[in-house]
Amino acid sequence: MADNSFIKILKYYILKLKSFFFSKDVLSFLIFLALSASFWFVNALDKERETSITIPLRYVGVPQNISIINKPPSEISVVVKDEGLRLFSYSKSHLTPLTIDLSRIFYEKGDILITRDQLSGKISRYMRPTTTVLEVHPDSLLIQYEKLNVAVLPIELVSKIELMHQYILSDKIQLDPTHITVFGPKRILDTLKTVRTEYVELKDLNDTSIFRSKFKPIKSVRFSSKDTKVSVFVEMFTEKKVQIPITFINCPRNLSIRTFPAVVNATYNVGLSHFNLFKPTDIQVVMDYNELKSGKHSKQKLQIINNTSHISNLRISPEEVEFLLEEK
Repeated sequence: MADNSFIKILKYYILKLKSFFFSKDVLSFLIFLALSASFWFVNALDKERETSITIPLRYVGVPQNISIINKPPSEISVVVKDEGLRLFSYSKSHLTPLTIDLSRIFYEKGDILITRDQLSGKISRYMRPTTTVLEVHPDSLLIQYEKLNVAVLPIELVSKIELMHQYILSDKIQLDPTHITVFGPKRILDTLKTVRTEYVELKDLNDTSIFRSKFKPIKSVRFSSKDTKVSVFVEMFTEKKVQIPITFINCPRNLSIRTFPAVVNATYNVGLSHFNLFKPTDIQVVMDYNELKSGKHSKQKLQIINNTSHISNLRISPEEVEFLLEEK
């Protein structure tokens, strides 16, 4: 019962307030109040007013081999005077950065001073013709710089690439560009051998993938470009078998080596596009005389040399052969 009484009292006062605010007298008063405020606001906009605005700065014309070593202001504060309506155009959402062009002859080290008069001239051209500039803080800009050393370094891809079962790389992973120009202090550049990319991980790859990889940042060093294009060529593979003759190295001219057998069977995985492109120089099976002359055994393990990127999982049979040394 108490709850019902409270609800009835609340409804009663709501109706009272509603009837008050929507009565003719109150509505008329509110309308005239809004109109008066509008006229006052428009009148105020027609008068000259002073205000402070913050202008962002954008520095251009600095070569890649030049480093700014101090921290010049990223914005300036300007006190201006103009009609109120025109001052609205200087709201933050409408402001574009004021460009400071630093193009000039740069030495090994030096200072660039944008004087008070130079800065005032740039600001005056930036403002509307009707706007008067009263104060500028700071009233000048000092930019300190030094020239960086330059080096051209190879790019190293940092990655973990896993192919789907029955797939193989059909060619070497390609980078474009393969080298990059870097700028930095000599003490740092002297320690760098390569520029490494950010870590890339690809799993269950079953098709050629082309993407861009950014470089891992190096403190106080800048790069001539932000990334490199990486191309990973993938295709299905099959197994192939070929016979390879044994090649002898470091053998004296007065000796010859005979092996039993004279050829070995090589088995390997190869991409479908390279299946019929096998050349005798792709795989070498080598016996080194320097390993034979000190040995007491009649058998020698063979060395396998894979000279291509599209052959993988290479194995031979037999892995060791009997041999006989003969004088010529």
